[in-house]
Amino acid sequence: MHMNRFFSFLVISAGLVAQVAGARQPQEEQLLRVARWRFEADFKADKKALDSLLAADLTYGRTSGLRHTKAQVMELVGAGGPYALDYSTPDSLVARVYGETGVVTGLLKVKLTSQSAPYTLRFTDTWVRRDGRWQLVAFQATRLP
Repeated sequence: MHMNRFFSFLVISAGLVAQVAGARQPQEEQLLRVARWRFEADFKADKKALDSLLAADLTYGRTSGLRHTKAQVMELVGAGGPYALDYSTPDSLVARVYGETGVVTGLLKVKLTSQSAPYTLRFTDTWVRRDGRWQLVAFQATRLP
């Protein structure tokens, strides 16, 4: 008798966990689409899109250890700048949503115009949903060997 109750509890618990996980999936997919849009906007130096995607209070941690504000990021984007891109390819993206906050982690394969060789970095994006849209509030990257 106790075994049947325990088994029923496990089945119900598993179902509830699956429902909660399933309810979060659309939010995570939406966040991944926004993150990919940011990478595309960065590559294309689309300042209008970046202005919308980057929060006014952004903290942007570069692999060199430099920290930039939104204004600095916007100034450095595009052809002729030190961070002009030949290509930027996101990979292994994972999103997690916690209410109005989201975290995206992954790899980014990058080739800067100013550098001879491409490199890969591991990054963490922190996003906050404000006024119904996601905005990047923090970025931190580590260059991989």
